[in-house]
Amino acid sequence: MIESGALGKKVFFLYPPPVLTEIVEELARREFEVYLVRDHERLARALAKDPDALLFINLDDGLDEPGWVSYIEKLRNDAIAKAVRVGVLTLNERSPEVRSTYLMDLQVSCGFVVLKLGTAKTTDILVKTLEVNEARGRRKFVRAVCQPGWGQCALDYEGSQLRAEIADLSSAGMALMFGSDLSLRIGTMLRDMTLTVKGSRITLSGFVAAQRTESGGARTHVVMFDPASLDEARRERLKISVFHINQATMEQLLASV
Repeated sequence: MIESGALGKKVFFLYPPPVLTEIVEELARREFEVYLVRDHERLARALAKDPDALLFINLDDGLDEPGWVSYIEKLRNDAIAKAVRVGVLTLNERSPEVRSTYLMDLQVSCGFVVLKLGTAKTTDILVKTLEVNEARGRRKFVRAVCQPGWGQCALDYEGSQLRAEIADLSSAGMALMFGSDLSLRIGTMLRDMTLTVKGSRITLSGFVAAQRTESGGARTHVVMFDPASLDEARRERLKISVFHINQATMEQLLASV
């Protein structure tokens, strides 16, 4: 059995202020699985199903001070959601009494972060907090599952134009479904593939690392990207695409709970 959190933890930012958008994308570039959420009630229900998560609450939005204290207390009293590790964020200086409420009384394990310290300093604080809480787990790359139509791959192979649906994506590789009986040998090089993921286009190369047969008989090719075809700009675009796919999936989930 895989231990809890071994494959990484989801990191939620509840009612994020605009200044946090840049910071969250930097966290995504550092291979943390991050989400922006703007509904505390729906998130509480979702956390009950996925409690091995980190939650950062913006105290300046959503609820007033007593409301946020009550919200955190309810999470603490929930038999499942109490495992969620909480931190708080604010753009405003707070009194020592307020800080003590969260740090001493509620014992939020992810700290009390003042965002006006600046983007670089705040990013550094959050990265250290996420690392201490083992947010990456043992995984090296965040993976996003693509719903049909969200990602496509096109390439030329032995004189034929091939097209495939991207089933999942990371900055290291992807899973492709060609929608036919096509079977590419393990080790086959695929050069100049064009990935289109939610409107973003990236051209790179890779090789077939594995095949697997899904339920129903569909064949999936696992493709690892050739590092020589990935400059830093392409790699960052892949990481941001993974973030956007996961964010869209989470928004659908929250709308259903």
